[in-house]
Amino acid sequence: MFTFVTGGFRSGRSNYALRRACELGPPPWCYVSLGLDTDDAIAKRLAHHRRDQEAIWHTKPIPEKVADLVSPEALAPYGSVVIDGFSRWIEERLTAHPELSDAQLIADVEELADRLYRTTVPVVLVTREVGLARPPEDPLLKRAFRLTASANQILASSATHVSLLISGVPLRVR
Repeated sequence: MFTFVTGGFRSGRSNYALRRACELGPPPWCYVSLGLDTDDAIAKRLAHHRRDQEAIWHTKPIPEKVADLVSPEALAPYGSVVIDGFSRWIEERLTAHPELSDAQLIADVEELADRLYRTTVPVVLVTREVGLARPPEDPLLKRAFRLTASANQILASSATHVSLLISGVPLRVR
C-alpha cells in the first residue's frame, strides 16, 4: 500500500505522514528524509520529528537510487515507512548532477512508482505540491519545479491513497 501526501510549504505534510504511518503498520517504523540537513531550519524540523519516538522510529541513509529505498529487503524490518522530502530530492539531485537528463530522472521516478505500487509494506511518500505555485525564475529551480510536477503526477497515479494537506488539514483526493 502506497500513500502519496502532497501540499504546500509548511502545510503539515510531514506531521500527517508520520501519524498516518503509525496507523498503517506496527512499530518499528522507518523515516527517510530525502532532503539533506543542509540548513538549520530543516535540521531542527527533522530533529523534532525524530526526538519523541527515537526507539521505534529508525532512520536510513539515502541510497544512490531512490527506488532502492523500497526494495523488499529494505522494507522488510518495518511496519511502515515514511519517505519525506521527495521534491527536495529532485532539486538536490539536479544540483549535484546537472548533466542528468530529464528522461533519466523520470525513468528513476517511474521505477520508484512501480516499486511503490507493488510493495506490501505501507509506504507514505511526502512531496511538495508545485501546481499551485508560481515557477521560480532561476533556470535550475525552474527545471526542478517542472520535473517535480511531472514526478508528482507519475507517483500519484500509482498511489492507493492520495492526500492534499491545506493548513494542516488532510483532504483525501483518492
